[in-house]
Parts: sequence; structure tokens; C-alpha cells
Amino acid sequence: MTPLPSSDPRPIYLIGCGGHGRVVLDCLLVTGRIVAGIIDAALPRGTLVHGIAVRGGDEQLAQLEPRTSAVCIGVGVMPGTTRRAEIFADCCRRGLQLVSVIHPSAVLSPRLELGEGVQVLAGALVQTGTRLGDNVIVNTAASVDHDCALGRGVMIGPGAVLCGEVTIGADAYIGAGAVILPGVQIGADAIIGAGSVVIRDVASGVKVAGNPARTLGLPGDSHA
Repeated sequence: MTPLPSSDPRPIYLIGCGGHGRVVLDCLLVTGRIVAGIIDAALPRGTLVHGIAVRGGDEQLAQLEPRTSAVCIGVGVMPGTTRRAEIFADCCRRGLQLVSVIHPSAVLSPRLELGEGVQVLAGALVQTGTRLGDNVIVNTAASVDHDCALGRGVMIGPGAVLCGEVTIGADAYIGAGAVILPGVQIGADAIIGAGSVVIRDVASGVKVAGNPARTLGLPGDSHA
């Protein structure tokens, strides 16, 4: 599905408002979205962030009416964390509309496929023929070239570059400034270290880093 237009009357509740959440909140506000409140158990109720009040913790989700409100996930992703994916799944179970966020300075081809809850942040570029799955983050100034396919929950770090026809499996993590060469396939849950240059395929669950990228850990390796 495509992002909700800024004219949509439903108020949006932002779930999580740490560093990534504040970036997302900025994006919502600059695009004219109506942000009714923040849901974040780590912040005291009533705290104002960019003028928007914290309403409480996760218990607030049960009080939202899907027909009259929507949600946006402000929780970011670090390697090995599942909190964002868990929130996405919980919102889907509750029937809540997950808002996609596209910063006005991002450049997107009109010929894309966008899933639900996608976030494309300031200065990012997404080229023609690309598919962004549900809950994908294309972070600040990242570049995704033509005909790439990003699975559910993929996180593309700031300044990362995906050349054409790159495929990335669900919940993979691409670190800041990484470069993925044309046609490379990255498996689900793989972790690509910041600044890496990936010249060959990476299997699911594998951790790589360096230039050229080399394996640091295999699935199930707790010391990687």
C-alpha cells in the first residue's frame, strides 16, 4: 500500500520516541501529519517532545480505535534487536493502520512498490522498479538503486548504497555507509557492518564487515 496522504484526518500516535523516533516525528510534522500523542514507557507521561505529549506506555495501544486513529513506529533497529518487529506484529493483530513516512527531501521514483509502515528519511533516494516490504527503513541519505527488493523489516543505515538489482531478505541489517554491489543477494537476518563493501552474496543470518566484506560470524555463533 502507499503512505497515508497528509490530508488523512485520522490522528497518528507515534510508538517510541528515542533518537530514531524524534527523526520520524520531525518527518511527520514537516509533512503536515496530525500527531495526537506519543506512546513510550521510557518517558514520563505528559512529557512534551517537539510539542507533542507522551500519553503513556504500550497499554495505550489497547485504547486506540482502528477506525479513527493510526500509528507510526518510532522505535529504531540495532543488530539483533526485535522490538520494532514485535510492535509491528502487535499493531497488525490489533487492526491498527501503520503509517508510512516519506521525508519531503527524499527522492522516490513513481514506479515503486511500497509496503505498510515504510520509512524513507531525509535525503534518501529510491530508484525505479524497487520493492520496499512492510516495516522497511531507508535511513538518512541512503541510496537504493533500480530494481532492488527489500524484504519485511529491513533496515538500511544512513548513507548506505545499494546498487542495482540487490535483493535483501527479511529483517537484515545494513550498517551506515555500507555499499552493496549490483546483483548481490543478502539473506534474511544477515548483518552488514558499517562501511562494508559487499561484493558477493551473504547467506541468511551471517555477519560480515570490511572492504571487501568478510564473514565475522555464522548463524548461532554467539561470539560473533
